[in-house]
Amino acid sequence: MTSANTELEPSEQMPETLGREETRAVLHALLFVADRPVSAERLAEALGDIDREMVVTLLSELRDEFEASQLPYTLREIAGGYQLITRPEHAPFIRRLLQIKQKNRLSKAVLETLAIIAYKQPCTKTQVEEIRGVSVSHAFEILLEKRLIKVAGVAEVPGRPKLYRTTDEFLVHFGISSLKELPSIEELREIR
Repeated sequence: MTSANTELEPSEQMPETLGREETRAVLHALLFVADRPVSAERLAEALGDIDREMVVTLLSELRDEFEASQLPYTLREIAGGYQLITRPEHAPFIRRLLQIKQKNRLSKAVLETLAIIAYKQPCTKTQVEEIRGVSVSHAFEILLEKRLIKVAGVAEVPGRPKLYRTTDEFLVHFGISSLKELPSIEELREIR
């Protein structure tokens, strides 16, 4: 029986134990290469199954260190995981570099449709149309294409229409860690 470590090149052998600073450095490296939010559990596993609470503590230390530094990025908890994100003041330059077009923004109609789904989920397309008062087929196409919503089952009513809900991509897109961070209906009414 071979261990997982013997499959690595000699220079890639994993140390048996890491000190606190080495663990923080490895966490920083893992977050740096991750293109999606990574859960504390997954990070603990990558570090050799260290205690999840220790990972959360070290992530908190890293977040504080990044906030106090001049680094162009910070650490955020998003969609149940952790991700390094660039600071907002750098966004115009990043957009220019990546040639991101403003057309990638969601239209008002699509945002309204998405808001209804976020607050009423799981819900059917018909339920959303009843609230909006117009067809939402085009909005649903865009939201499905951008992976902001997904099919979450079927309703137990005649015709068994599909039920839709938001995705983790929705949380990432809006920079929130859970739906609990959405403003309440009462808070939204106060804004009007």
